[in-house]
Amino acid sequence: MPDNQLSSPVAVASRTDSPTDSPSSRVSSTAHTPDTPDTPDTPAQSSAKPRASTSPGHGSPAQLTPETLWSAIWPNTPPAQDVRQIAHPPSPIALYLRALMSSRKPARAQPMPSLAFERRNVPLDGDAIARYARLCGFSPDHGVPPTWPHLLAFSQHMLLMTDRTFPFAMLGMVHLANHNRQFARLSVGDRLDLHVQCGAMYAHDKGQVFTVLTTARRDGNIVWTGESLYLRTGVTDPLGAPYRSELRADATLVTSEKFLAPADLGRQYARVSGDYNPIHLWPLTAKLFGFERPIVHGMWSFARSLATVLPAQAGDQLDLLVEFKTPLRLPGEATLWRERDAHDSKRGKWISTVDTPNTSSNARPPTLPLGALNALPTPPLPVAGNVFELRDATGTVPHLRGRWQSFDAPAATDPLSTDTFDPDRS
Repeated sequence: MPDNQLSSPVAVASRTDSPTDSPSSRVSSTAHTPDTPDTPDTPAQSSAKPRASTSPGHGSPAQLTPETLWSAIWPNTPPAQDVRQIAHPPSPIALYLRALMSSRKPARAQPMPSLAFERRNVPLDGDAIARYARLCGFSPDHGVPPTWPHLLAFSQHMLLMTDRTFPFAMLGMVHLANHNRQFARLSVGDRLDLHVQCGAMYAHDKGQVFTVLTTARRDGNIVWTGESLYLRTGVTDPLGAPYRSELRADATLVTSEKFLAPADLGRQYARVSGDYNPIHLWPLTAKLFGFERPIVHGMWSFARSLATVLPAQAGDQLDLLVEFKTPLRLPGEATLWRERDAHDSKRGKWISTVDTPNTSSNARPPTLPLGALNALPTPPLPVAGNVFELRDATGTVPHLRGRWQSFDAPAATDPLSTDTFDPDRS
């Protein structure tokens, strides 16, 4: 049966563009670079300032076309050749039926297809965002949480990874990391065009790592990107450069908060996110996939941690990185660890990297979301940031490691009105 018949609830139209690169060459040309020690800033870098947007809170940085932004953000990954337009996302049941049907795919290394799924004119709905924000702990002053576009694109991720041209079975995949970059503030009522396609591949000692790239445009401008890294275990002779984690354990972090994860948290998060993976829902469904108890959605753990460490006025241009380490079982308890001098975002404190340097020997150079853009004469430096970890109740086993950075000065508070965005709304 043709794959587009499997997704009959989805209106699909294909578009074929001229290829600019082959999938195999993308695999070999894109790689995570090995860990490198920090190097002192040059005088030019030390004085560099983040470039302002053409209109604060909307649009992309000045002088940048969508094509320039794409090539700067994904320098070794050209736009997919086969782009399928999605009018309406399929139901969770339809998506997981597709996942079950993909389970017989062999675990062998193969190049990723040049395939993308697009949804256009997707609204940022205030009620849906409010439910998500309340569950994850974001305040109204945070505005639209910077993790929200990932949820909007979740159905497209599923469609991509369950397509018959996709080389791996989806069930049993491990979510390794997420790297999100926000280039402009998002607001309730905005409408986004979401593009999801395959990215680079990396060799892991347990199998094949691959990436799924998400690009969100508003009025033609790229305002948000996401890079999701997944591991397909059991693949021999994986393709690509060796996979390397970017974040290291930091012994200088101190505990700041305790989180309680109730037994039904997986079901609560599924309702607001659309992610009904059985390992998160019930003890019985979790046991079918090798877990004694349900486990927390990794993206909930990340959002819950971020809601605590991210200042409400962190600016419009953000770089967020998370690496998932071990599952948090439900019900469960976790502790949040952060840099010693970091303040609680709910008190409105602005965290300056000058005031709270990362003194860990494992500190790494910042990932600059705008640094590769040709229109910028000098790469911007983060004006604020923080590293953090979510660990078990004893503080010894990490569930995730994360980092946030801001590349512009604190913006004037522009919270969404309680008429459209209220985390306490039932």
